[in-house]
Amino acid sequence: MSAAISTAMDAVGGRIEHLLGARTARGKFHEPDYWLITILLTLVMFGTVMVFSASFATSVQADGGTGYSYLMKQVLWVAIGLVGMVVAFSVDYRTWRRFSLPGIIAVVGLLAIVAVIPGSHGAAAFGAKRWIPLGPLTFQPSEVAKPLLILYLADWLGSKGAKIRHWSHGLLPFSIVLGTLIGLVMLQPDLGTSALLAAIGVGMFLVAGADLLQLGMLMSAGMMAFAVLALGASYRRARILIFLNPNTDLRNLGWQLAQARLALGSGGILGLGLGASRQKFSWLPAASTDAIFAVIGEELGLIGCALVLLLFLALAWRGYRIAKRAPDTFGALVAVGIVTWMIFQAAINIGGITTTIPFTGVPLPFISYGGTALAVSLTAMGILLNISRQTLDRVPVPAASPARPAGEARHPARPRRVPRPRPGREFTAPRLIRPTGHRSNATAQLDHDAWAGTSFGRARGRRPPGGRQHWE
Repeated sequence: MSAAISTAMDAVGGRIEHLLGARTARGKFHEPDYWLITILLTLVMFGTVMVFSASFATSVQADGGTGYSYLMKQVLWVAIGLVGMVVAFSVDYRTWRRFSLPGIIAVVGLLAIVAVIPGSHGAAAFGAKRWIPLGPLTFQPSEVAKPLLILYLADWLGSKGAKIRHWSHGLLPFSIVLGTLIGLVMLQPDLGTSALLAAIGVGMFLVAGADLLQLGMLMSAGMMAFAVLALGASYRRARILIFLNPNTDLRNLGWQLAQARLALGSGGILGLGLGASRQKFSWLPAASTDAIFAVIGEELGLIGCALVLLLFLALAWRGYRIAKRAPDTFGALVAVGIVTWMIFQAAINIGGITTTIPFTGVPLPFISYGGTALAVSLTAMGILLNISRQTLDRVPVPAASPARPAGEARHPARPRRVPRPRPGREFTAPRLIRPTGHRSNATAQLDHDAWAGTSFGRARGRRPPGGRQHWE
């Protein structure tokens, strides 16, 4: 079954590559990372259920009693995202390399339209201008900027090689590209997405082999810039003050965080039950988007929150494992960028809603309600799954040794060692002479001659003692 699916996906991918005019040489494909697919589908299904639960009260007030408007839009975006994931999974990831430069240029233009050009081109929400209306749906260019930045940086950093350690070839152009995107996103304004783009870029730059001293200087300058931007606007300063003292300004900016803490505390260990949240009834703002983790804690308790954290940790493990075993530098950098994107975005959302870090309006990947963010995230995961089909983690198994005949020993006996004769003089044993007390002179002379002819006599060079003698 899996072989038939893989064959069909290869055929679909080849057809799409042919239509794109970017047919590339592909390596030998094997089975994708099924653990990653399981984790991803679990997050998506769990998120769809939680969006329906968290948005039910708001949906009833909005559309007059049905309560399904948010759910239907979420299902529509899930379907769009799954189609994008299948397409990205089917096409060889190297195909997207040639579209990285036109894509980054296009997204810079879209961000400029949203942030710079006044008029009806940008849709505003919660004081931010981040969306382009497309009929009943909306499109957020900053979400598309994340995967396009990953593809462009992977292509550029992979082609530079060791030159990225030089200031003029590495740090300077990297800072210009990343700073341009972050500056356009900050004009919306969106500090959370800007921080996420910075984390993605720095992570990829580090893995590509950047000079640590230059990277440290870049991070220091970046943190100083973010501090200036955070303190430069009054509402950002207020969020930092609320983070330092969460019990202040409860009627304005501190209200959402206070209600989120109340929801998390009300859930306890086991939670109030799925759909039994009380804070979602107009008490907790953005319950289905930025604050959905608080609804999870209230309805499913500490166990539900721990399950979400474990799923994201497992996603990080499988994703970085794919990056480590990618077949080339471009694939490794793309995998690192995608996984860093998902994990840091989840950390920013959960850390903000639990008052671990200052709160920013960043959705929880695959779980929060959101059209463009969900569809783009699923499509990016399709690219990661395609890389997982070409990893180099399959070591060839050595051929089995032939079977031993019956009765043959497992370890055959070693042949006996035949000692070689040592060169030297021949040994002549002395004669055993019967002792006698009456010996004639002739007998004594014969005995002396016999003694001198033996090896003992020649070696010692002395006469045998006279008188009675047992050995000569």
